[in-house]
Amino acid sequence: MRQISFLALIIILATTIQAQHHHDDELHFSHPLITESPSPDTKVRFDYFYRRFRADGTSEHSPRVEFEYAFKPSFSIEVNLPYTFRKVEGEPTVSHAESMDVAIKLTSSAFKENHILLVYGVEFGLPTGSDTKEIGSGHLVEMAPYFGAGLKKEKLEVVGFSSVGFVMNKRTNEQEAARLGYQLSFLFKPNPTIQPLIEIDGETGLSGLERGNTVVNLSPGIKFRPLHSEHWQIGAGVGFPITNRHEFSSRAVVSAFYHF
Repeated sequence: MRQISFLALIIILATTIQAQHHHDDELHFSHPLITESPSPDTKVRFDYFYRRFRADGTSEHSPRVEFEYAFKPSFSIEVNLPYTFRKVEGEPTVSHAESMDVAIKLTSSAFKENHILLVYGVEFGLPTGSDTKEIGSGHLVEMAPYFGAGLKKEKLEVVGFSSVGFVMNKRTNEQEAARLGYQLSFLFKPNPTIQPLIEIDGETGLSGLERGNTVVNLSPGIKFRPLHSEHWQIGAGVGFPITNRHEFSSRAVVSAFYHF
């Protein structure tokens, strides 16, 4: 019940904020695989993530469904519902819902003539996970204000985001650090059907024992429109760390997007 009330509060807040913003039609960007898209969309997205961890041979399989609704060309609300299956060698598979994400996205067309779209908003992580199974969290609430920009050219789209994540509702013995997150995507458009892309994502600890610790990942991928569809896009990519510190040893993602 608390989660439903919190989600309702987010929607009311976003609607109130958006009532103060009036924009013309925005630039529209193709959605990368790892990086967020700067342009609001009305879409459903289906993802399958695989991650392998070097230390103990643990692997995770995480299907995810994402819903985004654009109330206006400059405003959308997005909900992510991930579920994870974790396999540790010699132990039974453990599964549970991850923490649910709800994001508010607002854009500005101030630099539209320069083919640049500015985006800002806030993302909330809600405690729909399991503390016992160590998948997501059953009590922590995360808040991450973010800012980004996209550059759209005929054959290239460049998107960058930065965010600062804070953890709330911590217990006495928990030392969850604030984190600086960043994403960068280069999406190439050699023709209307195929879109190769290269993405970088990472984060740096800002407080506590994680202060200064940085993880950066590199992810090449490709997207295409099956049968030249105006609604469907399908993509796949792989990822690996390029810093000594890492969250995983390898990552793969397969995604399908349906745009309304």
